[in-house]
Amino acid sequence: MTLPKNGVAKEIRHYVGSLFIFLLIMAIIFILMKYPVLETNKEVVMMLIGTLSASIGLVISTITGSKPDDINALKTEIEKKNEQIENLVEAKDNLEAMIINLQKQILENQDDVMDKIILKAALDYDDREAALKQLKQNG
Repeated sequence: MTLPKNGVAKEIRHYVGSLFIFLLIMAIIFILMKYPVLETNKEVVMMLIGTLSASIGLVISTITGSKPDDINALKTEIEKKNEQIENLVEAKDNLEAMIINLQKQILENQDDVMDKIILKAALDYDDREAALKQLKQNG
């Protein structure tokens, strides 16, 4: 029987391993409840239980495939992505400020051009009036 290569087999193996560890611990607890431990072996049994309980986290993380290095790498990657996002937001804000300044300059330039056009028209009108007056006086 061949299992698919897309990670399903890995997931199945992790679930089966976790289930096996859980059943093993339940069996040990049941045996210790059913059969009392002799006083002479009590220290050895307590040492074994302590060792098992201390290493259970490592065993389960190994079976499930979650490694602390992977988690740290993912945290580092997330921090890098957050930093990139902050840089992009800052760049976007700078671009928005540049666009706003450009729009202000365009409006100021438009006002200046309109003022120049109106001033030119006024000067042309004044010059026309002065020229007509001179023609009437000379003529």
